[in-house]
Amino acid sequence: MTGARASWAKVTELAERLSERDKEIIRQLARVRLLTGWQLERLIFAHNAESQQSHIRRRVMKRLVELELVATLERRVGGVRAGSAGLIYCLGRLGQRMADLLNGSTFRARTRSPRTPSEMFLRHTLAISESFVSLVELSRRTMGKVHTFATEPDCWWPDGNGGMLRPDALAIVEDDRYEAAHWLEIDQGTEDLGRIRNKIATYEAFAATGMEGVRGVLPHVVFATATEERAELIADEIANQGALRMVYKATTQTGLAALLFRSLRV
Repeated sequence: MTGARASWAKVTELAERLSERDKEIIRQLARVRLLTGWQLERLIFAHNAESQQSHIRRRVMKRLVELELVATLERRVGGVRAGSAGLIYCLGRLGQRMADLLNGSTFRARTRSPRTPSEMFLRHTLAISESFVSLVELSRRTMGKVHTFATEPDCWWPDGNGGMLRPDALAIVEDDRYEAAHWLEIDQGTEDLGRIRNKIATYEAFAATGMEGVRGVLPHVVFATATEERAELIADEIANQGALRMVYKATTQTGLAALLFRSLRV
């Protein structure tokens, strides 16, 4: 039996031993790439008693790491003092193939070895993950639901000019009457405003082609920033662009989930 077939057989056999919660953890890590221990507690273990969430999460994740489905990065958010809540989890090699099986995707021939990325990539990816976790949390307290949350490259879209629009994520929220689609640009404050203008120009060039967007509509483009000051600067930049074909908004990352669900009432 070849290595790929052996891995497939192992993954198929292992899938029968996993709980639905185990499978959900793998699906969500496949969706956003990285999740901290704290994010996992809010996303997966929120139904457990608050006093037990951390303990249960540590036990479950320890088992998934031992099964080589999940790996932890060398770096943790908040340093050693953050404890296990600051651990950063990603899919291991078997976990990547398990995600293919669970999502009905083509079984990948190659998997990536888990490794700690650069600090900038790590912060940006975890900010995208936080956007998703916050949306799920807020959906539990409202009548809205998270219909879609896709990260790159699944959220990329043909730009009508031979290239691709490359937002950081696509978020579609819905209630019993409406749905609203958004392309998210997670801004860490590391780019000058010229890059923001270039991004807006790219989206406007797409809109000018007359091509349909996601689910037949042009999503709103939302810039989510780390600070209020940065959000105000981007909002001013949007206002200075004059008449635009698409809708652009700027908010903080902590205010993002509420803004997206408010769009269902506008």
